[in-house]
Amino acid sequence: MFASPDRHGVASTRSHPQQEQQQQHRAGSQQHPLTHLFAEDRCRLPNISTTLQLRASAACFRDAFSSTQLRSRVSHSVGRGGIGTQLLRFDPSLEMGDLMAAVWIAEEGGPWDETREVLQWASQCGFCQLPINLTADDINTHPNKTAYRSVARVLAQLMVVGRHVDFGDGSRLQIFRHDNGEVRAIKDEPGFRLAVNPPLAAHHLYQQHRLQHDPPVRSRIYSPLINRLVSWDPYTDASSSSFAKKMIFHHFYWTHQINDTFDYLRYVGGGRVDGLLTQSPHTPVAGCTTTLSREDDIGDERQLVLTDDSHNFIAWIRIGGSLMGDVDDLDVCVQTTEAPVCASGAFKDRFPVTTRLARVA
Repeated sequence: MFASPDRHGVASTRSHPQQEQQQQHRAGSQQHPLTHLFAEDRCRLPNISTTLQLRASAACFRDAFSSTQLRSRVSHSVGRGGIGTQLLRFDPSLEMGDLMAAVWIAEEGGPWDETREVLQWASQCGFCQLPINLTADDINTHPNKTAYRSVARVLAQLMVVGRHVDFGDGSRLQIFRHDNGEVRAIKDEPGFRLAVNPPLAAHHLYQQHRLQHDPPVRSRIYSPLINRLVSWDPYTDASSSSFAKKMIFHHFYWTHQINDTFDYLRYVGGGRVDGLLTQSPHTPVAGCTTTLSREDDIGDERQLVLTDDSHNFIAWIRIGGSLMGDVDDLDVCVQTTEAPVCASGAFKDRFPVTTRLARVA
């Protein structure tokens, strides 16, 4: 991301290990003239943009920012910058240019809240292991900072980490972006196109609560029982992160034994269920670790995930248009992979932990 002057406007930052050893040896015998800049915290000043400018200006500045120091800085930035060392780490083999890009991602690439939920959900479902180890290939998914910033932040982050979410069937949560601006997901094929920020009616819930850094997306990508990856009817996800979580859910749902219980409710405005469907789809729900929202030809649908990584099963509540009832009915379905504690009986007796979690939500 910071490798060459023609792409980034800065001098090449690549250095040889032998040169760095010589620099470190000299640093051990005498104090570097820039030491006073770091009197309190070498990881705090200067910021990565200033670092790039200093390294490009003179050899003495390049000596002050070795790859060893940048590795320490990127680890510090990940831990302090809201990403978290339990979520991801940068591979220790990164060279100077990629280390600078890693520092930029950690310090100036923006918050990772939504992407964190995606990766934690993928980890719960068994499709990735945390922390994600980011390599040079991941970092260079974006050729430069301009390309990184030219897409919505969450989408840019998913382009970096998505390939680490492995569905086990030869597909991954990869995001592809072409020179013409077209975005595709899962497979780099025309049928897997994502329409980012699609036009929506002014009164549409997703339009009213649209997030610039995590906008709605529309696609035909689906993973149904017959293992078809492209559906015939497009649907709209409330956000890019909700789309990613939905892809994870689809692959989990069709590869695991699911037990459920459901009820039909007559749609009544102003109630608890109505509130869950009409509030901002980005609003956290008490008792739930994450939520997913989408709209298809049946209507609005929201899923509330009840479990976290402390549980050895996955459970969620689905609220949405009825598949079998009247047009004004809603399905409220509790689904779980919890092992039943008895062979028969009511759902609440066979799956007591799921029932307890659902009552809290």
